[in-house]
Amino acid sequence: MRNKEIQFYIKELRSEQCQCGRPKKPGRSFCYWCYSSLPREMQRDLYQSIGDGYEAAYEEAVAWLNG
Repeated sequence: MRNKEIQFYIKELRSEQCQCGRPKKPGRSFCYWCYSSLPREMQRDLYQSIGDGYEAAYEEAVAWLNG
């Protein structure tokens, strides 16, 4: 994985704004509402480490949320 990609996911995790525009806690992938609407398997997959599956889990969750 390229350094630029890693930086993108770190920035998203540190951000205080969810991809939907609502506020979220830093260290979380999504706000409460978005995270709660994900299927349990997708929620679980977001606990993987960057470089060990987190990127794919995040992208899959964003795609699912944006329908």
